[in-house]
Amino acid sequence: MLLGLLPTPVGAQRPDSISRDTLAPVVVTGVRLPTVREIARGLAGRTATLNAGDLDARGVRSLADALEQLPGVTTSDELGATGQLDVSLRGFQVSPVIGLPQGVTVYVDGVRANEPDAHEVNFDLLPLEDVERVEVVYGPSVLLGRNALGAAVNLVTRRGADPPSRELETSAGSFGRYELKAHAGARHGVWDYYLGARYEREDGWRQETGSRIATLFGKAGLLSGTWDATLSYSGADNKIFQAGSLPESVAAASPRVNFTGGDYFAPTAHLVILNAQRLVRRAQLAVNAFGRSLSSEQFNVNFVGEDSRQRTRTRIGGGAVQLSAKLHVGGKELRWLAGADADYQHTAVRIFAVPRGGGGGGPDSLTESVRTNQLDAGAFAGANLDLGRSLTATLAARYDWIRLPFEDLVDATQSGLNIYRRVSPRAGLSWSPGRGHEVFASVSRGFRAPAVVEIGCSDPAAACPLPFALGPDPALQPVVATTYELGWHARRAGAGLDASANVYRTDVRDDVFFIASAVTGGYFQNIGATRRTGLELALQWGGVGPGLRLYTNYGYTVATFETTAQLATTRDSGGETVKPGDTLPMVPGHRVNAGLVIPMLSGTGARPSLYAALDARYVGRQWLRGDEANATRRLADYAVADASVTVNWRELELRAMVGNVFDQRYVSFGTFAPNPTEAGTPVQRWVTPGLPRHLQVSLSADF
Repeated sequence: MLLGLLPTPVGAQRPDSISRDTLAPVVVTGVRLPTVREIARGLAGRTATLNAGDLDARGVRSLADALEQLPGVTTSDELGATGQLDVSLRGFQVSPVIGLPQGVTVYVDGVRANEPDAHEVNFDLLPLEDVERVEVVYGPSVLLGRNALGAAVNLVTRRGADPPSRELETSAGSFGRYELKAHAGARHGVWDYYLGARYEREDGWRQETGSRIATLFGKAGLLSGTWDATLSYSGADNKIFQAGSLPESVAAASPRVNFTGGDYFAPTAHLVILNAQRLVRRAQLAVNAFGRSLSSEQFNVNFVGEDSRQRTRTRIGGGAVQLSAKLHVGGKELRWLAGADADYQHTAVRIFAVPRGGGGGGPDSLTESVRTNQLDAGAFAGANLDLGRSLTATLAARYDWIRLPFEDLVDATQSGLNIYRRVSPRAGLSWSPGRGHEVFASVSRGFRAPAVVEIGCSDPAAACPLPFALGPDPALQPVVATTYELGWHARRAGAGLDASANVYRTDVRDDVFFIASAVTGGYFQNIGATRRTGLELALQWGGVGPGLRLYTNYGYTVATFETTAQLATTRDSGGETVKPGDTLPMVPGHRVNAGLVIPMLSGTGARPSLYAALDARYVGRQWLRGDEANATRRLADYAVADASVTVNWRELELRAMVGNVFDQRYVSFGTFAPNPTEAGTPVQRWVTPGLPRHLQVSLSADF
């Protein structure tokens, strides 16, 4: 149950010695359940890691912000809330928005964070302030399991260490934003602990877009001669108001306007995770168990029709077990692993129609009440074999079985059951000629089973009102993605150089799209074939001088339809016809990132140190959602720069950050919808304006 049997840096590929009574060095980079380095290396594919220092230096607020510094990753803001951005990675989406075809899986310490109702990810619930690193494995993650079509992301949280650490941070900035954060951790003998807390509040830069985010994280650990175990808890209690998009003319004249003020998302979440591993003879056993709950309310104010309130309750429990070891075959070393996982997901959704004015005109009326009890089970195995001459071959496969029923508690005749089964294989070769270079090639296949929302809302003749309405609609097929990838990676630790280049092609069969047939309704359907092809280049250089760091990366993405299909759209009541070669919406062709950190003063002893940093990004043009046929004008490209200055003196750190330092006017999202404020209610372009220039000042102290 892995993200992959990953290749480690060539300089670190010496065999680890495994004693019978001592745990071998553990590798968790790109791995859901830990295994030793010599077993983990070998599965060819692109990976990326963002450590806590990277996240802190950029002052990121969510996982979406963090991923944006990777090649080919773009964020957009459909909901009009800076804490709930959409992410596009290799042309696949991961987002808190129900209705987007999700193609990226997110994990916290190996536990899936995608919600079971629509596979969306609520970024505000993730304990980003308490992560040690963020690991990204590109392409279908065969050993990890389903849903990871474009990539899998794993947040590895912190644990206590020696020497102890204690930090308190306070910050304040533009638009009434302030934040308090604290964490402490230590190790005493074989035991360790870590505790972190965060409280953030802001008024928001657009009308009625205030938010409150409160998170708590704790972890207790045991690290002895044969056992390595942790038990963690993370919780969140948030409320985020959303502004959504605006008619293009309104966004240009008054970007702070909220067209339908009052939309909000209010979740309360709890997650408990147990991870443990130990040696069993000459093999390594790893186990995982977890429990998760989420209660949320989504309120939507609508210009057309009644307002709506959705209450969702989710309870999830599950676990995994994995055994890994090595043996010799024909004089060659074979490293293998095998395991199984299962989880149970209970989801209850109720949707209410709300009289205009938030219920002042009468009580809410129940329109939908649905309950699901989903069961997932899987088994996996993988092996890599040294072929000699620095060449390693890898084979892996996974079998998934998914039972996805739903019960309509309003009309029992609308209940239904779907069962999916799938084998997903992967094969790869990696060659390490020395001097820090590595070349790899791989082919892999992954799949995503439709979510219950997609299954229950797939009838073009009975469009579902948003958020959605479920029923026994025509069956949707699972999404199947096959990725071919070729790449090169070089790392020169002494020179501080890290460079990579990758080309890939992903052929997708039966992609699931939400087709908006009206401003407040639509349905899901399979699209015969789509394709993502691209190029990714990355360069980081930290050896120019003391404290000086440069980085740049580039992503070229072509995401296209590969079949002819008739789609409904609010832009044209007669629908639209997409043809092979038409570009998928909200996927820019070009994406560039660059940045540098410059030491202004090198502090020694009682003298302070001073660093200045500049980050810039360019995002190419994108087709609007609702224009899958590429018949209208694209969103304009844009470039944005952020700057910061950091002063360190003894145990204190003072940082000032200016986002969008040149106050660039831009839009990051676009769609089509009727404008009920104009005569005849014409269908117009609606866009979400980008965040203007803003300041954040923080002061932290170690004690």
